Amino acid sequence: MAEILKFRDPDGIEYRDDYEELNPDESEDNAIVPPEPEDYKRKIARHRRVIFYRVLIVILVFTGIGIALYINYQRTVYTGYTVLDTLRYSEVTTANYLKFNNNILRYSTDGASAFNMQDDMLWNQTYEMQSPIVDICDDYVGIGDYKGTKIFLMNSKGLQGEIDTTLPIQTFCVSGNGVVAVVLEENEVTWIRIFNKEGEIVASDRTTMLKSGYPVSISLSNNGIILGVSYLKIETGSMVSSVAFYNFGNVGQNEIDNLVSGFNYADSVISYVDFMNERTAFAVGDNKFAIYRGNQKPELTFETDVGDEINSVFYNEDYVGLVFNEGTSEAAYRLEVYNTSGEQVLSKQFNLEYSDIIFDRGRIVIYNSTECMIWNMDGMEKFSGSFDSSVIEIVPTASTLRYLLVSGSKTEKIQLK
Repeated sequence: MAEILKFRDPDGIEYRDDYEELNPDESEDNAIVPPEPEDYKRKIARHRRVIFYRVLIVILVFTGIGIALYINYQRTVYTGYTVLDTLRYSEVTTANYLKFNNNILRYSTDGASAFNMQDDMLWNQTYEMQSPIVDICDDYVGIGDYKGTKIFLMNSKGLQGEIDTTLPIQTFCVSGNGVVAVVLEENEVTWIRIFNKEGEIVASDRTTMLKSGYPVSISLSNNGIILGVSYLKIETGSMVSSVAFYNFGNVGQNEIDNLVSGFNYADSVISYVDFMNERTAFAVGDNKFAIYRGNQKPELTFETDVGDEINSVFYNEDYVGLVFNEGTSEAAYRLEVYNTSGEQVLSKQFNLEYSDIIFDRGRIVIYNSTECMIWNMDGMEKFSGSFDSSVIEIVPTASTLRYLLVSGSKTEKIQLK
């Protein structure tokens, strides 16, 4: 007798595989005939469609829940906070605090130290300075003395180099790889010098008021290749500004004095120039705001006249914020935010007498020692409240709801609620 094999189709119906060797005594009417191939294929296709629609419905449900949660999150306004942890210092100091590369820098006239977010000390550097100047780019920190001749260069691992300028320091800036540009004074002459981490001079330019003007502001690109300088000079009794870009890489070697591009502004005082990222820089003056783009030869891509008085400037790699003195009965200030293309993405008035404004990813944090406001990039208020104690610095953390409140005697880790 032939072996009988059985199988099931996708709907669970059982069939036998002995239809070719039926028992002679078994009538054909009682034999179970397997389905036609076309019927079998249709059943499989229908089964697959059922599975597909079930999966699709699940995806749509979870997507809807996610959208609802996101909308609720966007509309949520926080009015208070919970203290998650408190780190106390041994004594109250008059130090200043800054954030760099997810660490905290504490500096004063007699030294500086760095801590991570868990309050573990990364390094401690002693010095004696009358008026410390600090510049930060990514993981590098430069600390120099105004009118002094020494700059300490550190990163999260500690001291990386010491620069002896020999001439009095007016201002300086650092790049993301430790290159330092310094403005130095020597009687009627002003020098702009570029130092590497070892303290060696890699470039030097002598300027005078008659030649190019006085360098008011300088900034290095993150890779240390492009230097932006804002000059101010007097021509026929009027203030004239110019913004120049120097390339100290291969491209700049073919240009006179490494100058790759320059822009003149009559009747303007361009007091601020800085790099937002590797290929985007901006300049702000008493009546001009401009954006330049290019990782070798920056070109002017946006320029607008500024009619109102600018009170302060802040930025990150994606946005520039300008705070204007509004001075009306409705508001004391007006904040305008521009992206790297020069498009205005936000304009909003406010009254808070602020000490600082920072970008925190898709948020804007405005605060003073006792109060704080947080907006999203649509201008919607996300937080408005006051602090239980005086705050020197607010430091964002990895979570958009958690911040560090730094004071002279303690640091509190808080969560908005």
